Amino acid sequence: MDIRAEVWSPLQNTAVWLGAWLHGLEATDNVIDALADLGADGLVDVLGDIRRSVGLDGEEPALRLVLSGPGEAPALPAGSAAAEAASVSSAGALVLADAAPLTHHILVPDAEGNWEWFVEEGPLPAPAWLSPGEADELLTQATNEAARLVMASGYTTDALASPRLTVGTLADFYDTPGLPAAVPGRAAKLFARADRVGAIIETVTRRMNDHRIDPQLLGLWRHIRAARMAGVAYAVREFGRLT
Repeated sequence: MDIRAEVWSPLQNTAVWLGAWLHGLEATDNVIDALADLGADGLVDVLGDIRRSVGLDGEEPALRLVLSGPGEAPALPAGSAAAEAASVSSAGALVLADAAPLTHHILVPDAEGNWEWFVEEGPLPAPAWLSPGEADELLTQATNEAARLVMASGYTTDALASPRLTVGTLADFYDTPGLPAAVPGRAAKLFARADRVGAIIETVTRRMNDHRIDPQLLGLWRHIRAARMAGVAYAVREFGRLT
């Protein structure tokens, strides 16, 4: 199993850059450069279609991130082509709100970097709509509980006792290529916490090749995904308030 695909999301930053661009807070050239850095070059050719399709004045964020993983189906209509594609993709999906009520555009990348575009008429499954504070608290609680279980098992490692020392080599990878300047601090903090917890998990399970505490660590995946989705939704809402 690809641990990095579960704990890191380049689609998170892709969503934030697109959201800032859609709300006029980033220049097109900057977005194109960011998409190239994120491996999302395939979206460059459809930026015009994205701008024409998205509705910026609705109650929901103009753009959302949908992530899924083991034991968690994507929050898309069950049995739909979009849900099937998102379940197969390790990256997740982007959901664009249309100007027409109850219409959504769903973009899903495949392993080759190509993107499928789906249109869903009708309501989508309701996301959790966590605030950054709620998502951060859930991730913190889950991290603390995992640490407690690990300590109770008698297992110790520098990766848990001093994670900054062991995940330092991953820091540049998780931080690149950064976020738009307009990203609110609360969202950036939430992304940073999700990145740090993801780096710890990768260090222990992949870099150290130690799987004795997988059940404790892998239980954090759901909360990492929730934090990333909440951060994107919050950031895009705030972009709308700035314009």
